[in-house]
Amino acid sequence: MSIRPITANDWPAIMAIQAQCYVELTPESLEVMQSKWQLSPASCVVFERQGNVLAYALVHPWQRGDAPSLNLELKGPIESNSWYLHDMAISPNAQGMGVGKQLFTYLINQAKTLMVNGIGLVAVQGAQTYWQQQGFKPEPTSAKLAQSLESYPTGACYLYLPL
Repeated sequence: MSIRPITANDWPAIMAIQAQCYVELTPESLEVMQSKWQLSPASCVVFERQGNVLAYALVHPWQRGDAPSLNLELKGPIESNSWYLHDMAISPNAQGMGVGKQLFTYLINQAKTLMVNGIGLVAVQGAQTYWQQQGFKPEPTSAKLAQSLESYPTGACYLYLPL
């Protein structure tokens, strides 16, 4: 098993995992997903076992207390000392294997090595409890963040993990 940066050949597997995992929202297009990768290729990774992509994480610079709207194609560069965990998804075939914990630990270690101040995310599909168990906390919602959150399913919540 290994965690490595995303390559162009990984996208069919990434898009399949996205479609399997996000049932409460319409999956983002390939172009939108790849825009996150193109913005920060070193922090966008896959978890691979025996040549099969089992999970992915799309992480890129973004301002603390803000989140990009869903389906927004990002353009760079973005100046920020915080990261945004846009998406971390694990194939149903890999559930219970500890993939999420390994992937999250890898991202945290990478962020600390690069002296990133913290990581924000929008929890969807009831994942708020999971992310809070990982140390993320709710933050005050600005008007700009509230507008972005309108593009997410009901119940979406912005959380931040200071490092």
